[in-house]
Amino acid sequence: MLLSPSALTNSFREQIFGKDLLTSKIIEAGPLQMINDSSVANLVLVQKILREGPQPFAWFMDQALYNPSFGYYRSGRQRIGRSGDFYTNVSVGTVYGQLIALEMVRMWNALGNPAPFVVVEQGAENGQLAADILYALEKQGVLENFRYRIVEPDSARQTEQQSRLRDGFEDIVSWVTEPAALDPFTGSVVVNELIDAFPVHAVQFHNGQWLERYVTTSEHGFDWVLGPPCNPELFEAIGRLPITLGDGYRTEINLECKRWVKAISSKIQKGYILVVDYGFPRHEFYSPERTDGTLRCYFRHKQSHNPLQDPGNRDITAHVEFTSVAEAAEQSGCRVVGYTDQHRFMIGLASEYLRELEAVLQAKGPTPEQSKFIRGYRTLMHPGTMGMAFKYLLLGKGDVSATKSFEFGADPRRALGLEALT
Repeated sequence: MLLSPSALTNSFREQIFGKDLLTSKIIEAGPLQMINDSSVANLVLVQKILREGPQPFAWFMDQALYNPSFGYYRSGRQRIGRSGDFYTNVSVGTVYGQLIALEMVRMWNALGNPAPFVVVEQGAENGQLAADILYALEKQGVLENFRYRIVEPDSARQTEQQSRLRDGFEDIVSWVTEPAALDPFTGSVVVNELIDAFPVHAVQFHNGQWLERYVTTSEHGFDWVLGPPCNPELFEAIGRLPITLGDGYRTEINLECKRWVKAISSKIQKGYILVVDYGFPRHEFYSPERTDGTLRCYFRHKQSHNPLQDPGNRDITAHVEFTSVAEAAEQSGCRVVGYTDQHRFMIGLASEYLRELEAVLQAKGPTPEQSKFIRGYRTLMHPGTMGMAFKYLLLGKGDVSATKSFEFGADPRRALGLEALT
């Protein structure tokens, strides 16, 4: 049976992690200095490590991002846009929400126009994408057929979203704190850059075997140490990793995304899950050239590769391994119906609208609103900007098929390396 570090005996912890990592000499150097001179985050994290020994990186990442007292996503700081730490599709302007609204209408039509068609968004940030989608649905004259559910565990973030969405949408939008609290529904789940922020386990190939990378403390602050997998679920996942990669190869395993897919799928009676994020299918994710994994940090639009630095004050992300997401969905009663990049998705999504717009522009020049839409659309779909960075995975439950937005994508099962259906 595999044991977590906190459950190991002192002698076995010493054997696995090394005596120098658990001695008072080390404790007197880096950790106490961090407790005395640094943040609440360091205080909490260091005390846990001193008390229980090295901890899985997934725990460290969860604390750094979501701890109620100091987590990056609990701070209320400006994270997105020019004044924040990174840009997203929503940063381009209302055009992204307008386009996703087109996709929601396309899904609604594909399901036979159920009323209500429920849109569930998790990771809604300040509610801007929700607002853009709802305004677009209203402009198309179909809003009364839709309901919008936001999954948001943070009460302060809920308040911010409610403030943005209160006027005009109070009868359309409601909130829950977790997927389990959703009522069963027909409609679509939309998640925009959610899974990349799920805590991941860090692993490394060492001396012919995969080991987990734990977080410890040293005279330099937080540091890494190798140990056995912290639980049976991770042990099983590690067993599926390739063993042909070189010594020192580092990567990540996202167990939380599988739990999320299972939880959200159980609430869908019929409909779709649209996952938008940056990442790769399995064969690209574990490419021999990707020797240092995909963990990245962002602070004021500068990228770094040390996720142990300054916890709570910078974003920590890991690319999505989409094949595992698809497999988890199929194990939860869904089917993979579409997979493509943002460039091809945007072309398939907006082709009809753009033809209509072209006819209007030929008759009379563009309005300021139309010019703004074209500029935003160009940014979203251009291969040199955002078009190749984001991937779109479409999962279906019930008798559903891919929307026309995925018509320019490759066969999704082949692209993801999944076995062909018989």
